[in-house]
Amino acid sequence: MTADSIPTFQTVTLPGGHALRFIQRGPGAGYALIEWTSPPAIPGPPVHVHRVTDEGFYVAEGSFGFLCGEQTVHGAGGDYVFVPHGQAHTFWNDGAAPGKLLIVISPAGFEPYFEELSAGLAAAAADPNAAMIVRQALSVKYDIEVIGPPRQGPGNGQ
Repeated sequence: MTADSIPTFQTVTLPGGHALRFIQRGPGAGYALIEWTSPPAIPGPPVHVHRVTDEGFYVAEGSFGFLCGEQTVHGAGGDYVFVPHGQAHTFWNDGAAPGKLLIVISPAGFEPYFEELSAGLAAAAADPNAAMIVRQALSVKYDIEVIGPPRQGPGNGQ
């Protein structure tokens, strides 16, 4: 491997300090792979559904909670949770330390959502109405329907 062939990874951040690093992506790819780093005691994504997209979550570090349909599952390092399209879900860091997930998204193509969400939420700043407008516009554009509030770990009184 030469220096020219070493891939560069783009990272985007979301409110609360979530960092997403795109490891595998590309038009026409069968899947995308994202490394998601999450601080403790910060809400995860809102409860949502994908109509086409399947997601797999591998807990690389820390401890996470997952809502999959009506079931809550807890995962620690080395655990894997699969969420098929059509199932309501979300996740959150439920530990006391930062956590890291590897997220497989299939088919690929959902990754630009995170880039646009990051930019849109940064522009919305602390205005919850502007943030909602950003999420609604992106929901129409991408395979996501937000159906409930985010969840978070016990560090926030949950």
